[in-house]
Amino acid sequence: MKDNIYIKSRKKGFILVLTLLVSLIIATLIIAFLDITSTDLTLVKNHMYSVKAYYIAEAGVADAINQIRLNGPLADTQWQAFFPSGADQYTVTVSQSSTVIKSTGLAWASNFSRTLEAKISISGSSQPYNVSINQWKEVAQ
Repeated sequence: MKDNIYIKSRKKGFILVLTLLVSLIIATLIIAFLDITSTDLTLVKNHMYSVKAYYIAEAGVADAINQIRLNGPLADTQWQAFFPSGADQYTVTVSQSSTVIKSTGLAWASNFSRTLEAKISISGSSQPYNVSINQWKEVAQ
């Protein structure tokens, strides 16, 4: 009778150890899954802000081309424009007799920025002037 009670209590102890081991494995898997998910979310957000900064910079190039079409070649100049949110902005620099446009877009919430450079040619004798993009590249920062 005593041996029978001893065997039952050992089985209960083995089940407890097995349950703890399985719980530990499941907890480890859950933590690993949460870590991977968190990393993926961060990568997606960074990509989104980077693309946003690119398109903001592109808007600056488009603004400069529009100014040149309406007013002709500009003297070396620089200006900033803010989006309605008040945070996102681009800074445009026009140089070398309006043949080089450099625009930096800033996605303010993330502090991401991207810079684009367009080399253009201007033709025509009156408004609207014809503007052709000869080279378009992203400038490494």
